[in-house]
Amino acid sequence: MNTVIMAIDHQNNLSTSISHLTLREAQLHQASVIVICCIPTDGGIEGEVMNIECGVDQQDSTHSQPKDPLNCAERTVRAALVPFQRSGVPARGLLCRGEPAAVIVEQATKLSASMIIMGRRHLSPFNRLFKGSISAAVLETASCPVLIDLNEAVNESE
Repeated sequence: MNTVIMAIDHQNNLSTSISHLTLREAQLHQASVIVICCIPTDGGIEGEVMNIECGVDQQDSTHSQPKDPLNCAERTVRAALVPFQRSGVPARGLLCRGEPAAVIVEQATKLSASMIIMGRRHLSPFNRLFKGSISAAVLETASCPVLIDLNEAVNESE
């Protein structure tokens, strides 16, 4: 079975655009979906942190807002899994620590992914120079096709 990776950012609200695009591609290619979210290391251990098998609809959740990056990322991944579960597409989540572009490409290789789907930020020239573009780095280094959803873009002018 083919595997499609949907890479998401733990800091942004998940747009329905990237979920719909990934769902459509997974159904078209009869693929399973791995939702990958990479969280900063902050001097901690890099690598896989958590496998997530069950989605949780945030509208149904009565939990308070998460405060730390791990809980925030877990909540985002669980919400991202819901449309796939409702549509009968096999999907699971994976939280990792490390440099996002490297982790996404590494996991795509490890999982023999047929495609990576991700959004991008509209960075200011300063932030593009300072932070670098994760989507550009993934596009340049991945060994499988990379689909960048421009509708997922978030303006970041700071």
